Amino acid sequence: MAAIEDIGIDLGSSNILVYARGKGIVLNEPSVLAVDHESRSVIAIGIEAYKMMGREPNNIEVVRPLQSGAIRDFDMLGIMLNHFVVMVIGKRVFSRPRAVLSISSTANELEKRQLILGMLEAGVRRTQLLSRPLAAAVGSGINVMPHVGHMIIDIGGANSHVAAIASGEIMTENTEIVGGDAFSDAIIRYVRLKHNLLIGTRTAEDIKCAIGTARNFGDADISLPIAGRNLVSGLPKQIDITRNEVTEAMEDPMRTMLEGIRGVIERLPPELANDVFDNGIMLTGGGAMLKGLQEVISDDIKLPCFTADDPQECVAAGCGYVLERMEEFGALLGDARRKK
Repeated sequence: MAAIEDIGIDLGSSNILVYARGKGIVLNEPSVLAVDHESRSVIAIGIEAYKMMGREPNNIEVVRPLQSGAIRDFDMLGIMLNHFVVMVIGKRVFSRPRAVLSISSTANELEKRQLILGMLEAGVRRTQLLSRPLAAAVGSGINVMPHVGHMIIDIGGANSHVAAIASGEIMTENTEIVGGDAFSDAIIRYVRLKHNLLIGTRTAEDIKCAIGTARNFGDADISLPIAGRNLVSGLPKQIDITRNEVTEAMEDPMRTMLEGIRGVIERLPPELANDVFDNGIMLTGGGAMLKGLQEVISDDIKLPCFTADDPQECVAAGCGYVLERMEEFGALLGDARRKK
């Protein structure tokens, strides 16, 4: 197998994706670890840790070192990064690859330094940082360099990045808009209040992916059997939940998301707003795959809205494309921008 020389990494709070030069996406795993409380030793990482979620014993905790775009545990993040990078590039002594790593626009200098050090320990000779909305835009096929405005909505797990981009710069953005986890949490609350049934995060995620929709399409009678613990009897119980119920459950976070998007649009300068009206809005991120979301956003803000091909892969692919076309996109990288 040919050695992997360059990688692009989408460091998300829900999933980590790695793009390898000439190979495309080579890794997509949950960004979680299973940790022993007493020894603080890591039991499992990625998909194996995710399988334990909701079923872990009392001495084991499944943790997310990244939450809402912020680093909550530097040590666990370093272990997780090292694990995934070594999985992709192997243990390298002499020929070390380069990497472009996506980060939230709100990351501080300490977080950036810790990420670069973590990548160095994993075997990467040089790590450059790329703002998440810019990476998503490049990965979705938008040419961000001309003096023309575009709007990108990257819907992650913990939060969504809404940004207007022009001339390779983020002109205005909001990183505090709810993401896909808010929809899952809303489903858990709805099932608990309406059916007296307690379900876990994984079950709610399965419901959202299987029959979740942001609006009714005339197929509200579609249902899915789910099981949980009855809050009255304390015993396991199974019910059928309909698509209409799931749509109703997600109304509040959907409304909150729309308000956040409108807030960014209302702050746009007139010329940039005109560009966005002409070019529309691009949706990326795993949350963009929710059925009906594109239509709901388009109807609410009265602008054309599009969903990228393979939206979950856009950020990682954008990081990789920047590495492959450094002459064209090199100015987007963090260190190049500071030299201006």
